[in-house]
Amino acid sequence: MKRIPALDSIRGLLLVIMTINHLFWISGGNSIIQMFSLQPLGQFGAAEGFILVSGFLAGAIYSRPHLSNSELRSKAWSRAWSIYKYHIVCLLIVFVWFALCVTYMPTSAEMLEVNLTSLVDAPWSSVLLSAALVNKPSYLEILPLYIMYMLLLPILIAAYRRGWMAMVLLSSVVVWAMSGHITDAVIIHLLPGAALQTGYFDPFAWQLLFIGASAVGYAANQGNFNWYSKWLTLAAGVTAAVILLMHHGFFLQWGIHQGVLYGLADKPELGWLRLLNIAVWAYLIAAVIKHRPNLLVFKPLSYIGRHSLQVFAWHTVMIYLMAPMLWAQRFNAHYEWLVFVCLASIWIPAWIREHSGGLSQLKRWSLGAGSAMTVGLMLSVVFRFEPAPQVVANTDGLAPLTIKVANIKGDGPIILLVYGEGDNLNGMPSIHAQGYSVSQATAGIRIDAIPVGKYAIFAYQDNDGNQRLTSGSNGMPTEGFGYSNNPALQGPPSMEQVQFSHPDKAHQTIQFWNF
Repeated sequence: MKRIPALDSIRGLLLVIMTINHLFWISGGNSIIQMFSLQPLGQFGAAEGFILVSGFLAGAIYSRPHLSNSELRSKAWSRAWSIYKYHIVCLLIVFVWFALCVTYMPTSAEMLEVNLTSLVDAPWSSVLLSAALVNKPSYLEILPLYIMYMLLLPILIAAYRRGWMAMVLLSSVVVWAMSGHITDAVIIHLLPGAALQTGYFDPFAWQLLFIGASAVGYAANQGNFNWYSKWLTLAAGVTAAVILLMHHGFFLQWGIHQGVLYGLADKPELGWLRLLNIAVWAYLIAAVIKHRPNLLVFKPLSYIGRHSLQVFAWHTVMIYLMAPMLWAQRFNAHYEWLVFVCLASIWIPAWIREHSGGLSQLKRWSLGAGSAMTVGLMLSVVFRFEPAPQVVANTDGLAPLTIKVANIKGDGPIILLVYGEGDNLNGMPSIHAQGYSVSQATAGIRIDAIPVGKYAIFAYQDNDGNQRLTSGSNGMPTEGFGYSNNPALQGPPSMEQVQFSHPDKAHQTIQFWNF
């Protein structure tokens, strides 16, 4: 199979989108840019596309007719070993970086802890289980999935060659359908007391993307594969358009909103609507490439797309190295520019790989990792976050809570709701509910005599005076709002995402989302 430049550009675009989102998420910031980077085409995102393209190329490349099953197995497992080495290097750099932050920049370490909870709770077992691909810290989850699927690939292609493709796909669908019932309980039972982060993505659900795409890639190498149909293209286009309209709130009068859609397009478990949505878009893009092969080719994206493993590995390390610096600047006007500077760095590993032919792999890794850690340390020192003054509870177990609101756009009052640990985020809070002026919210609101415990905060701007967060016809809020911990939002947050300990985190700054 010949190289398809458009697929390199698409992989490059997916890497750019993932990097943008991960930089915002890990640093607790938000931007209007995310309106275009977070599922703009419907109920799917860059991660699904990346796995789909990877599965297609794996199925096509490793099923070439001249490769015997033993040669295929050797090449596929060699590739899995290469990916594993990159993953281990990424883990090592991130863990060392976190240790440096704990030692020299404790405030930065605190903001990284949420992504490395297992490492904090049980360092040695976390390191060992991460090396065994069982423990997967945040943003370090995709490569372990790819390793598992590459180890499975020789079995898949051998089955395809025997004419068992339908059986393989049916088995994959059955596993996907049962994936919601396959929980972490088995691993926890086998490893009692171990601190585990098993990852955001369910591997038993996401295997359907890889296996389905690998089957198409295998079929593409067969001379009689006739996949294109005008009627199928029309059906895919209509389906994609309907889901897109639902996604942007055109059918709210029928009760179809983001909450309903997300329930059908669950991301960790790869809901059926998400699967359908990515499938129809993949078909439409394939149709475009068939008729206009160069239409989707963009050389800067193709450049990084050709080196996707190196670029992806670089991005997983880079977001951790840059997180303290970005976190310290997330409420400043130049925050988005810093994000774009970090994004531009993903072209570096592609350049290193193409221009360091005389260097060994170890030297390339040392050059890239050493330079990145040095830059990350320097930027974290220059853009240092000033820690909030420590708050200690009095003899009655009470301490003040201070809340600031940033990125306020309107003039309406700020409604501040403080929820207790047992409250429902969708209901009224038991701790505090009151309106404040913009100047008060910007300067900082102090609530005295809050008992030691765990709390969550929801704040919104009531510009229309109706005492609730107003949404527009597309289902998106039309007034500014935000939560404690400034979580990355892909739907209503859970209590775990927004909960904090008081008085350890007695100074909260909430950055408003303004859609």
